[in-house]
Amino acid sequence: MKAKIKPSYDTNRKRLADIIPLSAPFTIFIEPTRYCNFKCFYCLHSTKDDKNGAWRMLGYRIKHMQFEMYEKILYDIKEFPERPKRIVFSGLGEPLMNPQLLRMIAKAKELNIADRLDILTNASLLTPELADALIESGVTRIQISLQGLDALKYKEVAKVDLDFSKFYDNLKYLYEHKGDCTIFIKIIDALLDNEVDMNRFYNLFGDICDQIYIEHLITLQPPMGDHKGLADNSRNLHNEEVSYRHVCAVIFYMLQIDVDGNVYPCPVNGLPQELIIGNIHVESLNRIWNGEKRINLIREHLKFNRNKIPGCSGCVSIACILDSNEYLDDVAGELLKRFNNFTKEM
Repeated sequence: MKAKIKPSYDTNRKRLADIIPLSAPFTIFIEPTRYCNFKCFYCLHSTKDDKNGAWRMLGYRIKHMQFEMYEKILYDIKEFPERPKRIVFSGLGEPLMNPQLLRMIAKAKELNIADRLDILTNASLLTPELADALIESGVTRIQISLQGLDALKYKEVAKVDLDFSKFYDNLKYLYEHKGDCTIFIKIIDALLDNEVDMNRFYNLFGDICDQIYIEHLITLQPPMGDHKGLADNSRNLHNEEVSYRHVCAVIFYMLQIDVDGNVYPCPVNGLPQELIIGNIHVESLNRIWNGEKRINLIREHLKFNRNKIPGCSGCVSIACILDSNEYLDDVAGELLKRFNNFTKEM
């Protein structure tokens, strides 16, 4: 097998307590679209047709991000004192459904906006022509989420009729023509029935990607609950035993911008409106990053008040990265003083 068996996150991490507050986010998630051609059982899209479902309760509209707004985001990012390490094109929708996606990536590459330009995709719309265009646009990493190992499983999980043989051939073509782009293929363990399936997954895809992994099913979208008991939140996405943390590390180095320009402090989908820390139509991304709402949220975490914050209290995604370099509970008091001083300086 050519691919490395390795989780999606970068394990080469600095000790976070030594470098925060940051002058700019390390990672910014940008939602190119809310359209999706799948209705996976673990995703909010599976509830769209239910009048009492989570999708409608959250008031989501299905739309693409407008290119003009996207350009505004890029120029806002350019104002940061330091360049982000990574831009991730991902959200509640399937990025390849936005007809402007190639233009969006190319513009980010032209502006030298970040070290990496990543896409998270189900890859079902991939063709050889689109694969070539994606590589040409400047994408640096394509993360592909599988929903099964055959057409029957795709029908069960995502409610789609997929020509699995053609799908596989398109993934193979992408890998063979990827240039310097990294291809990562993953699947969740709940979609594999036994060890035979696990071996089949590695055998099928291990030679047509650079990195491969079987992720553990957890609740990544809080409104979806535990997926009728299928999700095991005692372990994290990378199948590590979860230990409780009062302070969420990702709010110190990430941002998410949705199709409406709302800015959230982390990349979790389905967050309540109370966690919106700004909107790029109203103020610049730099001002939002250093703004009162985000800094107050950080302070509450450092005071060990996470359990009182809507959207944070029941979140299990905080445990997705359990790297010891991101453990902040033991230095929360010191960091609180640091962020209090940071606010005075601002």
